[in-house]
Amino acid sequence: MSKSTTQFDKILKDTQSFGTQYSDACAKSGEIFMKGMEDMVSTMMSLTKDSAEKQAGFVKQAMSSKTMNEFTEMQGKIAKENFDDFMSGANQMSEIGVKILTQSSEPVSKEVTKAVQKAQKSMAA
Repeated sequence: MSKSTTQFDKILKDTQSFGTQYSDACAKSGEIFMKGMEDMVSTMMSLTKDSAEKQAGFVKQAMSSKTMNEFTEMQGKIAKENFDDFMSGANQMSEIGVKILTQSSEPVSKEVTKAVQKAQKSMAA
C-alpha cells in the first residue's frame, strides 16, 4: 500500500469520525436549545400572569380614586410600575436568550475546534 493511499484512508476515517461527532454535537445543541426555549416560554407565561394580576389591582385602585387628581396620580404610578416591570421582564428574557445561545452553541463549537486543531496537526506533520 502506498503512502498516499494510507494518507487518504486516514483522511477518510477522520472525516467520517468528525461527521459522527458533529452530528452528535448538533443533536445535543438542539436539546439544549429546546430546553432553553421551554424555560423562556415558562418565564414569559409567568411574567404575563403576574402582569395581568397587577393590572386587575391597578384598575381597582384607579376606580377607587375620589378625585381627578387622585386618579391622575394613580395613572402616573401605574405607568411607572408598568414600565419598571416591562424593563425587568425584558432584562430577564434577554439574559435567558443569551444563556440559550451560549450553551446551545457550545457542543458544536467544541467539535469544530477539535477538528481544526486535528487538521492543523496533520498539516504540520
